[in-house]
Amino acid sequence: MERWRPGARAEGTDGGTDGRRLPLPVLPQFPGMRGFADLDSVISRLGFRHAADLLRGPAVEAGTSPFATLPKAATDDGFRILDGLWFPARGRAWTRVDLRHVQETAERWRTSTDPRAGTAAALMDTMETVVRDDPMGPRRIVLWQVCRALKDRAGGPTAEAAEALGVHSTDAAALASAVAAGFPGKGPVRDAAESVNEVWPGDRLREALRIADLLPARPADHVLANFRTRLNERAAAVDRLMAEARRLGLLGESRAAAVSWLAAVRRAADDERAMAGLLGAATLLADERHSPDAREPVDSALRVTVERRAVTLRWTAARLPRDTARLGGPVSYRVLRFLDGAPERTVEVPYPDSSLSVLDPDAPIGRRVRYAVLPLRRGQLAGVPRVTGAVLLVPDVEEVRAVPVPDGVRLEWRAHPAATAFRVVRSTPRRAGQAEGPGQPMDGVPVDGLLVPAGRKGFVDRPLRPGTYLYEISCGYPAVPDLPGDGGELVWSPGLRVAATAVEWPSPVEDVTVRRLEDGTVTIDWRPPVRGDGRLVEWPGLPTATGDDVSGTAAALSAPGEGPVTVVPEVRTRVRMTPVSVLGDRAVAGSSVLVERPGAVEDLTARRTVPGKAELRFRWPEPAVLVLVVWEQEGRRQEMRVARSRYLAERRVEIPLDARPCRIEVTAVPRPDAVSIPSVPATTSLPHLPEPPPAPPRNTRGLALLSFPWTPWTSGGAPRGRPWWRRWLR
Repeated sequence: MERWRPGARAEGTDGGTDGRRLPLPVLPQFPGMRGFADLDSVISRLGFRHAADLLRGPAVEAGTSPFATLPKAATDDGFRILDGLWFPARGRAWTRVDLRHVQETAERWRTSTDPRAGTAAALMDTMETVVRDDPMGPRRIVLWQVCRALKDRAGGPTAEAAEALGVHSTDAAALASAVAAGFPGKGPVRDAAESVNEVWPGDRLREALRIADLLPARPADHVLANFRTRLNERAAAVDRLMAEARRLGLLGESRAAAVSWLAAVRRAADDERAMAGLLGAATLLADERHSPDAREPVDSALRVTVERRAVTLRWTAARLPRDTARLGGPVSYRVLRFLDGAPERTVEVPYPDSSLSVLDPDAPIGRRVRYAVLPLRRGQLAGVPRVTGAVLLVPDVEEVRAVPVPDGVRLEWRAHPAATAFRVVRSTPRRAGQAEGPGQPMDGVPVDGLLVPAGRKGFVDRPLRPGTYLYEISCGYPAVPDLPGDGGELVWSPGLRVAATAVEWPSPVEDVTVRRLEDGTVTIDWRPPVRGDGRLVEWPGLPTATGDDVSGTAAALSAPGEGPVTVVPEVRTRVRMTPVSVLGDRAVAGSSVLVERPGAVEDLTARRTVPGKAELRFRWPEPAVLVLVVWEQEGRRQEMRVARSRYLAERRVEIPLDARPCRIEVTAVPRPDAVSIPSVPATTSLPHLPEPPPAPPRNTRGLALLSFPWTPWTSGGAPRGRPWWRRWLR
């Protein structure tokens, strides 16, 4: 028979002890405390090795206690940890760490002069909460910290290392063996053990189950076993609630199904299936309220407004069931957005304040979405969410501006980047007082709807008679294939109606006659326009097309002209003359005439460069864009056109020539779209190039001397060529 005594190993019948006969102690498999990471970091920051140094209390200072001079134990061999947390007391006694010990040690820390006393006393308050919840809680925390330190040391867990951490010698060897046998090292298992209590107990059931799956499935630690049992029971209860909610939904009991889904979400707030089921049931309730057969077809408690590119949601204070009153505290809200028909794809809408409205500027374009308002109390769901009807955000164009243009109107706007198509319907409202014809509607109703081609930035509609027109502008957005009823084509915006007025414009001058005189002048005449006053002005900018709007320009504001106009441009310049028709404050351009007077080609020079080539240089006759180079040799004429850009880049012109005499002429080429006043061409000539002397016959002394010039001895080298004595010997 063995006898057990707290704080000592079991003694056999022979009176001796044998540690090898006892099984290894069972170590805790998790700290079992919420906030362990914070407690552990503060203990380490204060310089304590573990929580046992904190629970031991401060050292007794001399003269502060009447029992300071009583006999004490000769040595402090450390604390016992395997069968409880025990500290050595006076003599050979041991004191167990219980609620009384924790309270007394906390008081000692409060009255201590140790600089760590304030923080240590606050930690002792936490220890008091732990020991009230679990009498063995302090021992579990200390044992976990000691085992972790032994497992992580470089040489592994040993009895000497355990004694160095303060463990009594009678417990050190068994503790080191148990740590080496089964305590988890650094990694996901230990992290899960230290963090699972931060999640559970709580409402994050699925997160707690995920973390608990990393821990032993059949733990030897009875506290962890109870923890897993309670966790699995909660998961089974949530599954039963969700199964009941699905059954009620199939029976058409939407309200009862929503209540079951709500109970499941309260027990597992992070369960996506439960939240999706709750939103789906709340959606059915919302559709029932909005149906024509409902008693209250309009849900006045929840209103949605679509303005431009954002959705505004407003609601009234929620009326919560009585069973949520036990939670206490004010009611707050959480707003979710999800695709219609897909409540599992939710996005939380930022809701920073406590108002009863929220603006969602990030609503998807072209997709049917719904909004759910969740009432909360102290962070927990306190009632069935209220869900809106389907909201489709398809914004119309913005900043529409109607401008009258010749023979029509131009509309400009700014469209959403997601818009891919634009539909414009033109209508003509019947004026008030106008007699109704057959098929004519009442006043203010469009009578002739016609499609007008439009682009992303707007359109120009012409020709139109003067009057007021109505344009209904709609934007098309690509429909998402997973949305019901869209067909995968386009979703059109509601449409924006804009009125535009077409006014009477002058008709452009179309018949312009030009006559060039021999004295270097040009006379331009035109036929008066049908509507408006015609005038001929010098146009300084880029050329305009016939009928372009030039209202407000300096040309339109000039005095009207009559009769033909004589134009004499300066040398080396060009002038563009444009007829303008003016009617009131509106003006249009007609067919323009370009008159140019290029300068003469100056400083023309020619020289032969290599056999068969000649080079020409001259000053370019501005503003010509081409020059014509003509050269003639004994009745044979050749020509070449040279562009202005090429000549200004190379600064010369090369032409092929032989040795015969040549006459060269360079003149400016008039533009084909201009009336040009001709200039005098520049001419030059090249004389005959004499032929080179004939070559000497082969194998003669003259050829040798020509091929190998003679070099005298006095130049410092041997003479080249054949010496005379070699020829004599031969």
